[in-house]
Amino acid sequence: MTRTMKICVFYILLCIIPIFFCNSSAQQSNIIDLRHADTLRGRIINGEEVRELIGNVHFVQYPANSGIVKVWCDRALRYIAQNKIELYGNVKVIRDSVTLRSNEGIYYGDLRLMQGQKGVELERGKTFLTALNAKYFIDEKRTVFWENVRLADTASVITCGALNYFETDARSVATFDVHLFEKANAIDIYGDSLVHFEKQKYTRVMKNPRLVKIDTSAAGIIDTMVVESRIMESYQDTTDRFVAIDNVRMVKSDLSSRCGTSVYFTEKDMILLYASPVIWSGGNQITGDTINVTMEDKKLRSLRVKNRAMAVSQADTILSNRYNQLTGRELTMYFRADKLEQIDVQRSATSLYFLFDNNEPNGANKSSGDRIIIDFIGGRADKIKVIGGVQGQYLPEKMIFNNEANYNLDGFKLFENRPQREGLKIISE
Repeated sequence: MTRTMKICVFYILLCIIPIFFCNSSAQQSNIIDLRHADTLRGRIINGEEVRELIGNVHFVQYPANSGIVKVWCDRALRYIAQNKIELYGNVKVIRDSVTLRSNEGIYYGDLRLMQGQKGVELERGKTFLTALNAKYFIDEKRTVFWENVRLADTASVITCGALNYFETDARSVATFDVHLFEKANAIDIYGDSLVHFEKQKYTRVMKNPRLVKIDTSAAGIIDTMVVESRIMESYQDTTDRFVAIDNVRMVKSDLSSRCGTSVYFTEKDMILLYASPVIWSGGNQITGDTINVTMEDKKLRSLRVKNRAMAVSQADTILSNRYNQLTGRELTMYFRADKLEQIDVQRSATSLYFLFDNNEPNGANKSSGDRIIIDFIGGRADKIKVIGGVQGQYLPEKMIFNNEANYNLDGFKLFENRPQREGLKIISE
């Protein structure tokens, strides 16, 4: 053999040997190694050789790059040609930190797939998953659950119709009648699908999310807050908060709102509204660039509005075109026992109030100043104080009658579709 021929043979061997060992490794990873059974019987089922294993059955498999898989059960049927084992009674599968239990199951050696049925439970650290059925894809480190699925970890409980659990990043993707219960804040979130990241304590609900929180005040009064939006996020890290995004609607007692984005800080009992927020409180409509809602003892305590702040309320039910109005750079409304107590408007404050004499219309007052403070008694304005750079104008009744729209303040606009709660869902008027 010449030197050139020897070199060619050498390179051919270099190519063949890795292929041989790769195939050998793949074949070895498919082998199921029986470690123990009290009784072993040979059977033929549909022309296939089957071994029946009875009592303390235990076998292992060494999938490539997936860690050893250990399986136990009371009884098994091992199909030799299919490299498949049917498992019955007290089925348990352990791989790394994952333990899977079921009443019955099928283990596919070639696919490295465990299918559990008639009641399945997966345990990994402090995460527990249960369902009627599951498929455990060993190489992918992924488990699919369906029918009566329930996931519980340290922060929350999720129930749904189907769920994909990814071990590597402790991520869960839930679909069909999803319900998330946040333990720390006793908040329920419903939706069509969600993604939950256990390590980050973050959850995102993508379809038809609805947040429900039932509160009981110190006086024992029950009140329910409902929030709906296009997307909803839950953060349980340094600051527990819920973020509602796009077409946000909220109803709580007689308070309701619409906006583009809302953030609910549970520990502070505070709600921030952004992106064209509108709030209705009693007979008042409040608008601005941002609105901060604070609660105290589960009741409304204040509404703080920044930039282009405006409060509007109907002055008379008969003369329906007349609206009392307040505008300014900043506006704060204070409440006590769910009743408006005071309005404080600062920076470029302007007010328009319609007057009545013995219930008869009597024109309107338009005032402006650096600051306007209005005190209320029984929900009705009692005292009005204008501070700094005061200007005032009385508008006679004959001037404004049937011309009310001409005297509305800049930025005046009435918003429709006020959200209303019907049960635990939101509808519009």
